Amino acid sequence: MEEVRIKLPPGTILIKKAACPKGCSLINPDKILSGKPAISALVRVRGVSGLIHFNPYYGIFEYECEIDLRAGDIVGVYCPRCGVSLTTQEQCGICRVPMFAIHLPDGGEVRACPTVGCHNHQLTIVDLDAQFAEYYNEERRPKM
Repeated sequence: MEEVRIKLPPGTILIKKAACPKGCSLINPDKILSGKPAISALVRVRGVSGLIHFNPYYGIFEYECEIDLRAGDIVGVYCPRCGVSLTTQEQCGICRVPMFAIHLPDGGEVRACPTVGCHNHQLTIVDLDAQFAEYYNEERRPKM
């Protein structure tokens, strides 16, 4: 498969559908960040667990968490519904720890480092037209 790199300003893409590997939705309509439903997961660190709510705009690193997270903590990330781990085999190129993945429609995904304070992340889009239709309002959608 060919890889194409595109640079986008942070906050350009709104993630409206996100799931764990088993297909449970991670979109939380009860938690709003930047005016939109957050992406929620369960995190574990230092023997404590709690929900973390990520800003649904890709590239915006705002989050709210029920537990205290410290810079440098490496958190385990899990589905809050079924408990499956979101950890992948791919390692962060900066921290050298396994990244976690949030699955998007049509085979896309967001991968991120679970180290608090590390902003290494990547977005994979498999079907560009389908993904842009999901992410953008019709009036802001790039023309292919």
